[in-house]
Amino acid sequence: MGQGASAYDQAELAEFQDLTYFTKREVLHVHKRFSALSPEKIKNVGRNPVLSKDEILKLPELAANPFKERLLDVFSESGDGNMNFEQFLDMMSQLSSKAPLETKIDFAFKIYDFNGDGQICEKDLEQVLLFLIQPAVTGTTLSSEERSQIINNTGVFSKDDIVSVAKKVIDEMDMDDDGSISYLDFKHGMSKLNGFEESFKITL
Repeated sequence: MGQGASAYDQAELAEFQDLTYFTKREVLHVHKRFSALSPEKIKNVGRNPVLSKDEILKLPELAANPFKERLLDVFSESGDGNMNFEQFLDMMSQLSSKAPLETKIDFAFKIYDFNGDGQICEKDLEQVLLFLIQPAVTGTTLSSEERSQIINNTGVFSKDDIVSVAKKVIDEMDMDDDGSISYLDFKHGMSKLNGFEESFKITL
């Protein structure tokens, strides 16, 4: 697969433009950044290689995002964070400044719904809180394995603290009092939250 303008023909670029929030030129720029993550694989595999989660995590713009692993899991068709270019392009499009608020709310809900049951429950929120507090505690983001050790090792946050905050969030956002946050609950809450869009925006 060639690089730059030769990567896709005009018909393919037009299709990508129709399916994303990017122009043809922006699609080619995203492809250039994707290719730079694993030049040898792009060169050797050809047309549509799949990059591993670890390769995609090398993208500098993802470095400070506490949800970077979850982002890749949600946007990869396999659910393991491995992506081909089309999946990577879709992720970057929805994270772009051009994506509307409702689009960002949709994928943010999926990121927070760790068990994938269509509701954000207390256990989901506990996981969300761990993702959010880890940079404040460690100065960096952690792997999935390291994350589970935060509470025991730091002494800054107790399990009870996490549970208490999760319960409070549900109490505030659960409009139908069913003990969890539905998509409509989440949409209602996030649409009024200042700065929400900025938290889910990446510019390549």
